[in-house]
Formats: sequence, C-alpha cells, structure tokens
Amino acid sequence: MDILVTGATGFVGKAVVQALLQKNHHVVGLVRDKQKAAALEKAGVELATGDMLAPESYTPLVQRVDAVIHAAQLSIPGRFSRARVTQVQQADKIMTEALAGECLKHDKKLLYTSGNFNYAPAGDQWITEESLMDPPYFGRGHYNMFVYLQQLHKEQGLKCLFLTAGFVYGPGGLFTRAFTEQLQKNQLKVIGQGNNYWSNTHVDDLGAAFALAVESTSYGTNYNVVDDQPITLRELVNALTDALGKPRLGTISPWLMKLLLGGPLIEALVLSYRLSNTKAKAELGWSPRYPTFYDGLPVVLQDLKLLNTDRTPVKQA
Repeated sequence: MDILVTGATGFVGKAVVQALLQKNHHVVGLVRDKQKAAALEKAGVELATGDMLAPESYTPLVQRVDAVIHAAQLSIPGRFSRARVTQVQQADKIMTEALAGECLKHDKKLLYTSGNFNYAPAGDQWITEESLMDPPYFGRGHYNMFVYLQQLHKEQGLKCLFLTAGFVYGPGGLFTRAFTEQLQKNQLKVIGQGNNYWSNTHVDDLGAAFALAVESTSYGTNYNVVDDQPITLRELVNALTDALGKPRLGTISPWLMKLLLGGPLIEALVLSYRLSNTKAKAELGWSPRYPTFYDGLPVVLQDLKLLNTDRTPVKQA
C-alpha cells in the first residue's frame, strides 16, 4: 500500500514508519524539515514537507495514497499549561479535520492516534472500548476528534479507525523528558501516592499495531493498544530506579508538580486507567512484543545508553 504518515520524524511516527517499511509498504512521510529526516529517506521513505497549521501543505498528498496514518503532534516547550495544551489540541483539530475531509473526498482510509485519557478514570476496574468516555482536560482534544470522526463515519461513510494507546514509552517522548532526564537531575518523584494504574505501550508495539490496522476494513472501530499488565505509577517508578541501581524515590504533592509541569498534565497523570487489550488481540491479530513494562524497560534503557547489556531491572515483587 501507499501510506501517508504525518509526524514521520516524531516519537510515534518513526515507529509507525519502521513497522510499515518492514511490511514493504511505500511510505510518504510528512515532515517539517527534510534535512532532519535524512535517515528516513535513506531507509526508503518518500519525504514531503508540511505544517500542521497549513493544510494546503499536506492535503494534496492524500489523493496519492491508499491510507493516512495521523501521528503528528505539535511540539511545545515548557510547562503543559492550559494555554499550551489548548494550542496542541487546536493544531490537531486543524490537521485532523483537513485530512478527514480529503479522505472523504477521495475515498481513502484514515487511522487516528488517540490516547487512554479519552476514557473516564475507573480506579482498579478494567476499561474496554465500550467503557464510558469522560476525559480530563488533557485528553479532551483527542476525545473531540474521536467523536468528530465517528460522526463522519456514521453520516458520510468515512473509512476511519482509532488506535488508543496508553502511556507510550521508549527512547524519547514523555518517558525520556519526564522520567529518565528528571531522574538524572535528581528531580524525579512519585506524584501523589502513586497507587493509580497506568496502562503502558512500548512505542514499537504501537507502530506494529498501526501496520496491522492499516490493512483492516473494520471502519469506525476503536482498539486499545496497551500491554498485558497495567501497573501503578509507584511500581513504574520503582522499576526505573531499580533498573538503574538507584534508591527508590519519595513522593511529591500533585499541587506542587502542577507548578512545575502544568496543571492539565498532572491532573491527568494521577488518574487511574487499567485498559484491556483483548479486542486488539482478537481482531487485529496484534500481540505486544513487550507484554509488560518490565519487559520493555531494559531495552529502552539500553537504547538510551543508561543500562549495560548485562544488567536487567529488578522484577516486580
């Protein structure tokens, strides 16, 4: 297939591109700067430049491909303030609506990258694709686009699918920014009591799920793409410190972390999401290469050159 991937040099986008290339698809990668995407071009990706806020720079590409995978996200520096989160959500709205319109016009398939914050937090209860959706502000942008695309599917026949990831970890992204870098600066703490569940997704497993979903015709369907074992925030931080041979960390109050990282982000990170991946396994034939965070963590730390190959994390108690 010919597939357009937005945000092809991004944390998620690169993993999606790699998974598609492994299946011998032809990938058109939308990037902001071709010079910074030389490695993708060398791997066989056809590069195209574009800006999320300028639909005319990328909508002409849609008619040339069979499917579009929207993995782009506006990158913003500094705290995740309400204003900055709104800015990110607005950029995604502009791009999603533009891509959806072109996919409808040319009868193309659109895959949307969503997140677990679409759902209402559910404590220690399992969350399936049929569970209540009631997002915190941090997840409201993805939720609004989910509703918008579903409406286009039902009313106008848009060929769309949704992949709802958990906390996407890997050598980059929020995991590096908020965890490993903060730990190296001796600034990492467990937010609150840390007994809220996180559902995790290794970035390469998310890429593999997209490579399967792009061949699906189950339009309008949402899939939770998470590993097999949600763990608490305390367990996640403990796994990281244990792996690196560092002392386990204390806690910090959410209100103080809001001052440091921004209210909308922290309000979301202390909620509890225990997602089930049963549907993705059954219908997509997907299975995580890293079934748990404990399996994926050593690989990530080795990629970040923080862990010697002869060291492995302390397993869960």
